[in-house]
Amino acid sequence: MRARVLVSVAVAATIAFGATGCEFMSPAQTAEIKQITDGVNATTGKVDIRNALLIADDADGARFVGTIVNNADDDVTLSIEVGGDTQTVTVPANTHIDLGAAAAPSAQATSPTEQGETTQGTKAGQSREVVFDDADTTPGSLVKVYFSYSGAEGVSASVPVLTSAQEEYATLAPSPTPTSTATSPSENGTQPTGDATAPGTQSGDSQTDSSSGDSGTNG
Repeated sequence: MRARVLVSVAVAATIAFGATGCEFMSPAQTAEIKQITDGVNATTGKVDIRNALLIADDADGARFVGTIVNNADDDVTLSIEVGGDTQTVTVPANTHIDLGAAAAPSAQATSPTEQGETTQGTKAGQSREVVFDDADTTPGSLVKVYFSYSGAEGVSASVPVLTSAQEEYATLAPSPTPTSTATSPSENGTQPTGDATAPGTQSGDSQTDSSSGDSGTNG
């Protein structure tokens, strides 16, 4: 009887060790760091690009949204290139700025901070807008965006193109550029008819000359 008890205890211990061993060998979920934002991150030199994304409702233009962090002790002019269309933004030394926050200061996508507030070692600068008018940005696609500045090697990132259909991006789509077209007489369906006549004259044989005529008499 005692032998059976010892065998049962040994079997139970083996099963328990096997279960805990499998759990020990499997990777802990907390160790797997995942990016939970909609955008992507990139770094070039001492400049960090955080949560970069593009907002566009069609392929004719897009607004860049993200945070640019300048960790350098000097001002940096960062070039952002999308499909041949390049925009630049100057970021003061040890400063971060929110791009897109000016269009939607309450948007969760930008999480703007008060100007002058220090966050993670850099102070908040004035937010601004960066809009690409000539970039080919199809909604729902990934677009290559190239970031660079003088003195550092540039870096490219595949940036998602989202639409303003999501509530947090509702006001971030670039406004279409209004175009004005001149309307010619032929476009509104009207055409001038007949010969133009000067005021005070009549056309055809009915025109008379008051200075001459057979009916006139001279005294």
